[in-house]
Amino acid sequence: MGEILGAVVLAGDHSKLEPIWLAKPIMILAEGDESKDGQVVIDEKQGKFVKILENVDPEAHYDLFAKQLTVKKQSAVVGSFGEQRRIWGVPPN
Repeated sequence: MGEILGAVVLAGDHSKLEPIWLAKPIMILAEGDESKDGQVVIDEKQGKFVKILENVDPEAHYDLFAKQLTVKKQSAVVGSFGEQRRIWGVPPN
């Protein structure tokens, strides 16, 4: 779900989402433990400050995402890889 939300926020007109961004100090765990490695944790002492998306308008997010699903040039709609390559080769209007 986070990847879909991120794609909508970064790729679309996210002003309608009314995003709330906060700067928080985070750290990525890398302790050699597969169950913990890669986890993102808030670390007030040693973390690096990054902007974190704290909240969005869920109805606006749903509307933007649903509109993206209707775009005919989405690769999931295209019938073959060759056809997709031809579409990618044409500059956008």
